Amino acid sequence: MSPLVAVAGKGGVGKSTIAALLVRVLSEGGAVLAVDADPNSNLAQRLGVEVSGTVGQLREGLLSTHGQPPRDMSKQEYLRLKLREMLVEGDGFDLLTMGRPEGPGCYCYVNNLLRVLVDQLMDSHRYVVIDNEAGMEHLSRRTARSMDVLLLVSDPTPVGAATAGRLAELADELELKVGRKVLLMNEVREGQEERAEALAEGTGLEHYLLHEDERVREGAYAGAPLKGDEALARELREIIPRLFPSDRRR
Repeated sequence: MSPLVAVAGKGGVGKSTIAALLVRVLSEGGAVLAVDADPNSNLAQRLGVEVSGTVGQLREGLLSTHGQPPRDMSKQEYLRLKLREMLVEGDGFDLLTMGRPEGPGCYCYVNNLLRVLVDQLMDSHRYVVIDNEAGMEHLSRRTARSMDVLLLVSDPTPVGAATAGRLAELADELELKVGRKVLLMNEVREGQEERAEALAEGTGLEHYLLHEDERVREGAYAGAPLKGDEALARELREIIPRLFPSDRRR
């Protein structure tokens, strides 16, 4: 089964940047399925691709037609076709954007079928990276498949560290099946490592420090995609073998 890593964290700590760089680095070892489950949906911009549609739009479109697919096509065939159409192909990765949370009303059959089809997409890729919203509702609505790693991204502040700790507790409350919870203390300035280390240790989580990267920051301001050759990407590249020690395909 493909290693699955989910990335979560409060806004402004570099969560989507970390997710995009993980996709870039992991794609060096095989095809990656990137899933943007954040309602803000900016993973595509960070990866330099255009989104052609979202799973949420597909679900709502079917709801508006009372769940009826085109003639001579089953719901499963139609959903599989539409999912493939909205799957964006990048360099070494495919991107699926979940879109906004579902609207009111029960549509259990389509919701469950979408979960099954998304899981099938996951199993056809070597790695899976989910860029998730802070509340992690998308993960709680998924099937029972477990995550290998839940990456909690924080900035080097007491509030950021405390938020990461609360998200780790939330994962337990949602009864998510998580192999490991790992804190990434992001945007640590040179000379501030000791302070950041103390904050990270206070969470009780396995943790790693990531340094501030001016190139990444300037690229975000300019709307430039991440390439995978940034200093921050190099730091992530060193951490990945420790995140997936049993994955011998790298």
